[in-house]
Amino acid sequence: MAEEDKKRSPEEQIDEGKENNKEEESAAGGILKGIGKIIPGLGGLIKNLEKLPAFKERLKQVDKELEHKIKSAPLKRTGGVNPMSGRFTRLRPRRGSSSGVRGKEPTPPPPQERPADIFDEQDHIKVIAEIPGVEDKDIKVNLQDNILIISVDISNRKYHQELKLPCSPKGKLEKSYKNGILEIKIIKQ
Repeated sequence: MAEEDKKRSPEEQIDEGKENNKEEESAAGGILKGIGKIIPGLGGLIKNLEKLPAFKERLKQVDKELEHKIKSAPLKRTGGVNPMSGRFTRLRPRRGSSSGVRGKEPTPPPPQERPADIFDEQDHIKVIAEIPGVEDKDIKVNLQDNILIISVDISNRKYHQELKLPCSPKGKLEKSYKNGILEIKIIKQ
């Protein structure tokens, strides 16, 4: 028998071992069993599901999808083990650069602007907008028909939003700004 093993490739020996092992566990099945051990009560449910042919078939499909994604996905190195400490570390760009290229200064990401909220109250319209990092005097609010324009244009901050109001206002605005939150109250006609 040892001579037969030498003639067969390791892949053939592995395939034969899989055929002999009737309870071959799929990757997806192993993941589910691991989760079943962590979450109480889920292990018993998974054991009952494993008896169903449709569940077994779906696990095979998931395994094929996983195998395809693993083979087709490019390898990305996001970190490694430091040989000195034996600890896993993330790769970081060099100091003073955002992409590891010397001479380039990192550029801060543009601020994420959130849309303003418009509330149609009984006698007025309330508009609430988040505009952090500015002063009350820098915020300009204009009303043209039923369009409310909110803007900030200072050296380190730009903001512009045009909001269509749900009804025609009288044109009288009450503006308050505190802790980065702009609140506008507009009287209805």
